[in-house]
Amino acid sequence: MKILITWVAWFVGSNLLTRLIEEWNEVAWIDNFVLWQKKFIEKHLNNTKFSFYELDLLDLEWIKDKFVWIELVVHLAANSDISKWAIQTDIDLQIWTIATYNVLESMRLNNVKQIIFSSSSAVYWIAKVKPTTEDSWPLLPISLYWASKLACEWLISAFSHNYWIQAWIYRFGNVIWRNSSHWAAYDFVNKLIKDNSNLLILGNWKQSKPYIYVDDLIDWMLHWYNNSSEELNYFNLSTTWNSNVDNIANSIIKHCKLDNVNITYSWWEQWWRWDVTLVELDTSKITSIWWVPKYNSNEAVTQWTLDIVNQIYFNQV
Repeated sequence: MKILITWVAWFVGSNLLTRLIEEWNEVAWIDNFVLWQKKFIEKHLNNTKFSFYELDLLDLEWIKDKFVWIELVVHLAANSDISKWAIQTDIDLQIWTIATYNVLESMRLNNVKQIIFSSSSAVYWIAKVKPTTEDSWPLLPISLYWASKLACEWLISAFSHNYWIQAWIYRFGNVIWRNSSHWAAYDFVNKLIKDNSNLLILGNWKQSKPYIYVDDLIDWMLHWYNNSSEELNYFNLSTTWNSNVDNIANSIIKHCKLDNVNITYSWWEQWWRWDVTLVELDTSKITSIWWVPKYNSNEAVTQWTLDIVNQIYFNQV
């Protein structure tokens, strides 16, 4: 099977690439490394099993020919700096919405009939019903980041309906582990490097979200690709449990082997204007099989924070 992955140097993409190569798929991929780093996929660069195109998805004329003979597109459009749109208002419009249109148009021109898309649970914003199901409504985003993600879903739905393209839309929870490079744990480690006696948490201890280990995420992505047959398939892809910021902070402190760290809070619960402080996802649709993730949310956080501490803290103190 010939698969094309976009934005492969993202930490989800790089881990997925490794899995697909191990399973003997013929893989091609497109990335321009504007947002992600080539080091994540360097070990595969000389592998004859895949083709690498360093191209910009915004350039339809250049990318469309790369979809010839492709059977499945895995479109992992992602922006690691989710607040950047506040200054550059068209960034998510460009790298998500317009890039996604170009991917879908390239698929149409080359008769490619399947796409997997990485969406986000952020499309629900502050959901009125918790745990939040895939069919919760209305979806009224408060950031350009989320609006662009939602626009991608709607474009995929329209292309799916009109051009007989089968689609899998996965609304991710917070994905963590290898090659991830931001979020609270990194902030906490860097603060403790500067001052190992005090830790300021922006917001309060109530902030709580589900975290999923990247290997579990990929297992689910591939399982439901192989076992769902609707024209448009869409799932919350996350763990059922949540972890709050205290779980993350205390795990970091424990793995740094620190005692008597004074934790304080800014006490502004929504510490940035477009933050969602409490996310609870209904995962009954995705878990309607015997398989369960290897790690629940707290266990994934423990693995993640241990990795970050070993990577950063003990190398810099």
